Amino acid sequence: MINKTAKAILASLILALPLASCASADEILDSLISRAEAQNPMISAYHEKTVRAEEAVKEASAKMGPKAVMAAASLWQEDAVTANIPVMGGLSIPVISKNIYAAAVGFFQSIYSGGSLSASKQASVLAKDAASAQEKRMVQSVANSVRISYYTLRRAQAKEKVANEALMLSENHLKKAEKLFKAGVAAKGDVLRTKVAAAEAEMNLIKTSNAVKLSLTALERAVGAEIGEDLLKKEPKASDDNEKIGTEEETEAFAYQNREELKAYTLLAKQAEKVAKAAKGQLLPQIVAGGLLSTADGSETDTQNEWRIAAAMYWNIYDGGAVTAKTKQAKAQARELLFMLDDMKNVIKMEVTQSRLNLRSAESRKAAALRRLAEAEEDYRIAVKRYDANVGTNLDMLDARLSLINSRTELIDTIYDIKTSKAELFFAMGK
Repeated sequence: MINKTAKAILASLILALPLASCASADEILDSLISRAEAQNPMISAYHEKTVRAEEAVKEASAKMGPKAVMAAASLWQEDAVTANIPVMGGLSIPVISKNIYAAAVGFFQSIYSGGSLSASKQASVLAKDAASAQEKRMVQSVANSVRISYYTLRRAQAKEKVANEALMLSENHLKKAEKLFKAGVAAKGDVLRTKVAAAEAEMNLIKTSNAVKLSLTALERAVGAEIGEDLLKKEPKASDDNEKIGTEEETEAFAYQNREELKAYTLLAKQAEKVAKAAKGQLLPQIVAGGLLSTADGSETDTQNEWRIAAAMYWNIYDGGAVTAKTKQAKAQARELLFMLDDMKNVIKMEVTQSRLNLRSAESRKAAALRRLAEAEEDYRIAVKRYDANVGTNLDMLDARLSLINSRTELIDTIYDIKTSKAELFFAMGK
């Protein structure tokens, strides 16, 4: 049972240091995630991939619809002889005149394609849905990266504050040791050991300050834009993250249902099957119909209007096995994606399990860290009183202060390990 002293210490740490921030209550973190969703280049890249897939659907749909064309031609010749004026593809208009002008409009429509065109459209729709799922997962990935980087920065800032406090305590102790040495009460070795401890505290402060700068750089990388230092100097509101996790079976079931990678693999496997069907359809007869309305006028003839309707069928009897090979490739790709889907399920289970274990470990360490901090606070208080009364040794002071600083640092780590583990668990679940 955590005593009142430990609870008071925890409350003071939370209020004094930028420790207790959670995704749902930290407005600073929420604003950073919003900026990342708008400015991170990877999100923009995946969005363009979705746009490209949407246009591919429109292209596939257009291939199934009619094609309207228009053509115009003219001919100037010395004698009035019969001339075939080409106006569209292999079609032409015979006209007898010197100067000839002709125009035509026509349309073409695929009547039967062996299911190739419809399968191609279905494949493009599935590819678009898969691209959309991948874009959603990228948004989740960027948000999680911002959240983890933010917690890393807040952890570094909290440790920097503890390092500042450690340096201040070391300097105060050094002043006392020098005063006692001048009074002939303390030995020279006590002063030297205290100076060494103060130097170590100063070096640790330099390291923690550098860690803050490195963490800020990593956070800017995750957001995809520069972040004003003034924003991060603000301390988040202290709050408890009470969102329920659920049982192991519930978290795994939630992950299997919501992870976008599973959706993407399923859709891509179906797409490959449709690609195989589209390739197979090319081996069946292809029927196309069309119509043409033309008009021609010459300097020595009256206007001639003509319309034609035609239908054509062609059948790819033998292509050296190219279409068959393409069909087998698509089917193999579909089977490959299904195997990858099974492996992804194993990966998801592992990620969920690891995150739950890390979270459980961090929560257990937090209780122990609180007890340790309460004991270290009391031990340091007694050591200071004993040293001031000249009944305690310098070594006792150094050990008590080191234990106090380590205890505060360990509590910081456990608090942010909880936040990081919870963020990783939610990300593994597809939240």
